[in-house]
Amino acid sequence: MRIVTLLAVVLLGGCTLADAYLMRYDTNEYRLITEIRVDSSIYKTQCASPISEYNATQLAYKTELFEKLTKELPHNENNYHAAVSLNQIAKGLVDRYKKGNVPELFCRLKFGAIESSSEVIQHVTGDKPR
Repeated sequence: MRIVTLLAVVLLGGCTLADAYLMRYDTNEYRLITEIRVDSSIYKTQCASPISEYNATQLAYKTELFEKLTKELPHNENNYHAAVSLNQIAKGLVDRYKKGNVPELFCRLKFGAIESSSEVIQHVTGDKPR
């Protein structure tokens, strides 16, 4: 009877069960997105400081690293696409600094967008099965 019940659960659950099993929690992925979230939260308060351009560059490095990491994890397409978008925001801020002076408000908005996006990605990453 247990075999029949197990078989029914597997067949009725179908891809959902298989996807949940295959889409595993990765500690490196979770740690890195948490670092990005915390860094962006701190960096947005430092937009008036001369180190702001350096902060933007460092954060773009981490978002690039996060993108590369998520790409190589199996069954991780959703996080990969989110990581690509996050990296584009960070690179956009760095590109703006290369063009010259960046207004403080623009800087705060960009770091805030990175913080908000990384919070959503962190929740999705944290909800993966362990």
